Amino acid sequence: MLNTTLKKTGKTQPETLVVFAILVILLFLGKNTFSRIDNWLLDKWFNLSQNYQYQSDEAKSFLTNTIFPKKSLKKDIAIILIDDKSLLRIPGLFKNNKAIYAAALNILHDYSPAAIGLEIYFPSRSSNEPDNDLALIKAVSDNSKIVLKAYRRDNDRVALPFPRLARSGKAAPLYYNNQNDETIRTTSLVFHKKNGQKIPSYHLELYKNYLNLNPENFKTNSVILIKKENQATQRIPLINNEYLFLNFDRPFQSFPVYSFYDLLNNKIPKDELKNKIVLVGKANSMTEEKYYTPIGKNIYSPYLSALTLSNLINNTFLSPIYEKLNLILAIAFLAIFQFLLYQYLSPTIFIPAAFLTFLTSIFSSLLAYTNFNTHLKVTPLIFAVFVSLIYTVSRRYYKEYAEKHRIKNAFQHYVTASVVNEILKNPEKLNLHGEERNLTIFFSDIEGFTTLSEGMSPLDVVSLLNEYLSEMTEIIFKFEGLLDKYEGDAIMAVFGAPVNQKDHAIRACRCALENQKALARLREKWIKEGKPPINARIGINTGTVVVGNMGSKMRFDYTVIGDNVNLAARLETANKIMKTSILVSEYTAKTAESSILSRYLGKLKVAGKKEKVKVYEILADKEDNNKETLNIAKKLKENFENAHSFYLNREFEKAEKILKEHVENFPDDKPAKILLEKTKGFQIVPPPPNWEDIITQENK
Repeated sequence: MLNTTLKKTGKTQPETLVVFAILVILLFLGKNTFSRIDNWLLDKWFNLSQNYQYQSDEAKSFLTNTIFPKKSLKKDIAIILIDDKSLLRIPGLFKNNKAIYAAALNILHDYSPAAIGLEIYFPSRSSNEPDNDLALIKAVSDNSKIVLKAYRRDNDRVALPFPRLARSGKAAPLYYNNQNDETIRTTSLVFHKKNGQKIPSYHLELYKNYLNLNPENFKTNSVILIKKENQATQRIPLINNEYLFLNFDRPFQSFPVYSFYDLLNNKIPKDELKNKIVLVGKANSMTEEKYYTPIGKNIYSPYLSALTLSNLINNTFLSPIYEKLNLILAIAFLAIFQFLLYQYLSPTIFIPAAFLTFLTSIFSSLLAYTNFNTHLKVTPLIFAVFVSLIYTVSRRYYKEYAEKHRIKNAFQHYVTASVVNEILKNPEKLNLHGEERNLTIFFSDIEGFTTLSEGMSPLDVVSLLNEYLSEMTEIIFKFEGLLDKYEGDAIMAVFGAPVNQKDHAIRACRCALENQKALARLREKWIKEGKPPINARIGINTGTVVVGNMGSKMRFDYTVIGDNVNLAARLETANKIMKTSILVSEYTAKTAESSILSRYLGKLKVAGKKEKVKVYEILADKEDNNKETLNIAKKLKENFENAHSFYLNREFEKAEKILKEHVENFPDDKPAKILLEKTKGFQIVPPPPNWEDIITQENK
């Protein structure tokens, strides 16, 4: 891509700083959206972990064992559900007969559980059955390990069970926090009253009873809840100084579940509930609603309580990475990518680096959960890097498109479409700022055009000139030359630029031969139309020139300059002296001799120059299919160069003999006629001893 400017300067563009600032603002404004996406990703990890956690070791590979290590979870929780069977078979249970619950608690006492959670709210006394209330109050007061459910009205108030029941035992609020997607992800561990008092939650009280700890074993601060047991410290991170981040690391069916009906009928084996936390709660289709969980299952409250207590007992609750740290991480990666990687590296490197970052971030999120019980939020980071990537690629694509569009506009009128396409494929090979290159310069001009146009109307002159220039230009494009400019009836073209052409000299010579053939056809047509015939002269030179954009800041052209350009122009006008149509320099003739037939005419002293140049006339293309034309060209070359050799050796009679016969056979060979006249003259008046045959060009 066209990123050379960025690579060379290494400067941060102003728009890059603006985009960086906008992305940072979006990271702060989009926290809720990012949290929802990260929660969705965490839900996927919950499901994956459950699937692999409960696979047999034989079915797991080393990789899955590393990513999803086996957890040894304590099975110290049991659930007793007031299910549909219980409601239907136990008289009075549907009406919340407190005596039934008292009987159940007394039965549970004999099982010696570590703690009992009565997850049923009793807001008021019974209006007509006070003995039932007393039975429940006595059952609760007789067992210190029972925790009653209190109702949480809002963030500031808690409604305890009716007073005598509340005073008989420990009542604590139970509250699950719904997220934006109505999913239960956190549960309250510490309730904060208006007066600043901190009240342990229902789950925390059960956890305390399970461990047989006193209230002084717990301490809260703004971040963690600390529990001391036998000099050991457990740190439980809290969200908003209150909530435990739940880890759905085990399926709900992994908890042992019994029916309340079976409990009352002594159908549960004694050892099943011993030293366990026993949760008694409602789970029936007639009175209870389910909670929506991240693992895609609607579940009753006792199951969520069991999961919460499992998290606490097994120390598997989630540790959140706080929002500020997530944002700092995202901003840091954004800065690294936008100001370093995207700035200095090519897309072939930074695009894979960005996608590797995406994959690594997602994989890190998975590992953080499965191996460290940590919720690593990676969406802000991925968003920042991805949007920055889109911006950078789009910006570079736009710059590349703009550069290609500029190149296309610069060249589409000067070169053939295939050359433009080649430039656009590899624009980095094109130097638009000027460089030295070995090229072939082509000049063409109509002979005596000013005189020819004097008897024509301006419109006829323009029509004739346009027809001529169109035909000649198409031939230049055919050989993939660059049309440099028109100067009236003159044409300047360049071969070998802007796209490199190893055979640029051959192309220029073939173009000149094709021009002359096309012009011959046009002359026949114009004569029939009553228009004046036109002859054109062509000069070609190959050499080192400076090529690139030249001009002012407001207007410039892609062109060539240098002495070799001037020489090509002088060779075009030298055709007048040589009586030729296509004149080239020695370097061009030698460079193209593998494909182009030419003959040496002599040394030319160019107008305005001191040095002398060997000049050649182009005769034919060696690959011309017209064998007759090629044979004639070979004879023109052979006869002329033989005679010229005798001429330079002062053997004028031998030269004259060859030339006389040659001119009789080829009367249109004007250079041969000129040489014949010179040989005759030198036979009458011989040249001086130190004579050197020089053709002098007086005028440009």
